[in-house]
Amino acid sequence: MVRTGARARALEALLVRAGLRPAPEQPPSARIDDLPSDAAGRVVALYRQLGGQDEPARFRPGKWDLAFEHGLVIELDEQLHFNRYRALTLAGEWARLLPWRDEYLTYCRDREADCLADGRWGQRWTNPSCEKLFGPADPPGTFHGAGAPRWKQRALYDAMKDAAALASTAVRLARLAVYDKVEGIELGAGLEGQIRIDPAALASFVDSRLAAK
Repeated sequence: MVRTGARARALEALLVRAGLRPAPEQPPSARIDDLPSDAAGRVVALYRQLGGQDEPARFRPGKWDLAFEHGLVIELDEQLHFNRYRALTLAGEWARLLPWRDEYLTYCRDREADCLADGRWGQRWTNPSCEKLFGPADPPGTFHGAGAPRWKQRALYDAMKDAAALASTAVRLARLAVYDKVEGIELGAGLEGQIRIDPAALASFVDSRLAAK
């Protein structure tokens, strides 16, 4: 079961204990019109690889998961983020600048079954707005053709945020996965209170995950 809100709140609380201060307001959400032309071109190419059908102007990634002072933004990626579509968005040469890339590719390969367990039903598999972008879905849990439009949208929007962070001098992005380990402790278990994570060690791990410029 995905527990996005509770885990994000626990992550924020731990980082505040480590000395980070939440930003008074969120940085702007990623938008393709704000990307440099080369980065925007890569995003559009990924969209087409994923089976995109509509115009890129309809892309609307949501706000950053957490925002702290000095431009630090954190995305907390849970089960639904790790699958074949996210792996596709991380396959390009440009993605080598992302310090989470190698671990994320491993999670996409090894943890897609977790994504499928949580994301094969209802609007976690597809919805009308996603089908406008990627066409009709396959039957839930199958990948014969169109697959899961909602999974594709999530992967594309994650890639847009990656591209925006690499291009921006105002935003410093760190991605964390619930499967990451901090001093041997799986982050998801720590955020659920199953075992204690040291706040200072977590803050150090965040620093190691900051996207290169």
